[in-house]
Amino acid sequence: MSRALDDLSPRFKPLAMELLARCVEAHIPVLVVDTLRTPAEHAANLANGVSWTVRSKHLDGDAIDIVPYSVYDLHGPGKLQWDAGDPIWQKLGAIGERLGLRWGGRWKQKDMGHFEYVERDAASRA
Repeated sequence: MSRALDDLSPRFKPLAMELLARCVEAHIPVLVVDTLRTPAEHAANLANGVSWTVRSKHLDGDAIDIVPYSVYDLHGPGKLQWDAGDPIWQKLGAIGERLGLRWGGRWKQKDMGHFEYVERDAASRA
């Protein structure tokens, strides 16, 4: 798994960088957990219950997972231990959604630190 912003797709990278900049402006320091995944890495995530979708946007570099340092320090790297009820996630989600990103915190299977690219046509039809 990559954590490099340079591994993001050309269409998503500027939005991901904007997301991180807006987090800084909101005084929410974050850690980039995941950007691009190989098919083998994604298969391992599915097998371990860390991912729930077969066709992840991480495979194309169209998604980023971030975590606030405060949450990471409190709960550690085990993603499933992170408290989805922590209000910091709502702040991050609002930042990402204002940029037109799809936020995993709205999904039935919550993925609070996940943000992904949305086709502009799809966003306008939603």
